[in-house]
Amino acid sequence: MLRIGSAEGFYGDDVTRALPMIEGGHVDVVCFEALSELTLAILRRDQMRDPARGYTRDIEVIAERILPLAYARRIPLITNGGGLNPAGAAASVSKIAQRLGLRGLKVATVTGDDLLPRLGDLLAAGEPLSNIETGESLSLAGTPIVTANAYLGAFPIAEALRQGADIVITGRVADPCLYLAPMLHRFDWAADEWQRLASGIICGHLLECTGQVVGGNSLALLDEMSPAALAHPGYPIAEVDEDGSFVVTKTPDTAGRVSVTTVKEQLLYEMHDPAAYITPDVVADVTMLRLADDGPDRVRVTGVTGHPRTETLKVNIARLEGYSRELLFLLGWPAVWRKEEQLRGMLAEAWQGLPIKRVEYSHPGLDSLYGPLEPPPADPLELVVRVMLTADDQDTLKAAVRRAMALGLSGPAGMSVSGTSVGADPRYLLGLWPALVRRELVEPGIHIDIREVEGDGNG
Repeated sequence: MLRIGSAEGFYGDDVTRALPMIEGGHVDVVCFEALSELTLAILRRDQMRDPARGYTRDIEVIAERILPLAYARRIPLITNGGGLNPAGAAASVSKIAQRLGLRGLKVATVTGDDLLPRLGDLLAAGEPLSNIETGESLSLAGTPIVTANAYLGAFPIAEALRQGADIVITGRVADPCLYLAPMLHRFDWAADEWQRLASGIICGHLLECTGQVVGGNSLALLDEMSPAALAHPGYPIAEVDEDGSFVVTKTPDTAGRVSVTTVKEQLLYEMHDPAAYITPDVVADVTMLRLADDGPDRVRVTGVTGHPRTETLKVNIARLEGYSRELLFLLGWPAVWRKEEQLRGMLAEAWQGLPIKRVEYSHPGLDSLYGPLEPPPADPLELVVRVMLTADDQDTLKAAVRRAMALGLSGPAGMSVSGTSVGADPRYLLGLWPALVRRELVEPGIHIDIREVEGDGNG
């Protein structure tokens, strides 16, 4: 049996929840899943400000707080928090490990997901990199492309573990593949054992969002989970057998709840087709999956089936499309809708002559989540008006805000504006372009690098 802990489901998650798993001897390996399309955009923004960045700051917390304990107990750690700069993340971890005296620690990086330097060659070779949603072929003309990352699978990580890595830092590896990797290493599954690979992928899918499978974000447990439990949940652990079947549980003696219901909720999260959950390593089918109670906070999962992996890998490409700015206005009763009409007209007039590309209005608390499913109230007591505007440059947006604020005493009766939105800076606006690339054009570029920490930590 292999015990896999999950201690991060997004950039900014509380990675220290790995500590009780490790201290209690409940896990054999711990995974930290930090990336999303949004996260890569955030990391590129960081890197545009400081070229040495591009990886998550959680990496340094893992190195300082968790790695010493894990290394002492020979528990490998796996993270895709290397983001756009796994080598930089590895250098930071190595420096911290040396300072902490973790001599002999092996830090591995898995790279090859970054296709940005190769886009021209790929297009020249006839790879269209068409937008999955629109069918439009990619062009290098126009606004600059700032990221292009293929979603890698689990096998390179498994190879790094086979070479003795104590911590594996990757770029864009698909979320559940982080968890499949230690199964490949432990059980030596072949690349075409589709049922086992698929079961491992679904195990990873259930673990990858940490708190969600232990009662967080659960509608079914809305009245069962206490506020205190939501604030301090024990994170999930999977106990995996060699045949691929597994039990989902959590760190013992911690808050939260693992039940058939919480597992069902997470199972369907971000799953577009239950019969074809596509990942880099296998296509999983959960339509015949079976869930069974296996004791308190234990759910056994069996019956996952699998199909051969696709011939392509997903690539997420991002263009720098300018900058965005947000303003929040508050309007109060009476005649709220007339006041909003005045606000829109006032801003349109004030912004005449500015090269603003797009202005969008929404009403948080009224129609910003579900749109106009129901007609708005005739005259609400209050109305929050969220104004989003974009431009090619920051100065345009700064000028727009100054012009709007100059009308603070001239606008609709009782209008106020959020101070935080007034004082904010323009933000980079990255447009996402999802595409596919032939697998054979990516896999030869995957590189595994393992470095051993030297010194006695006195430097």
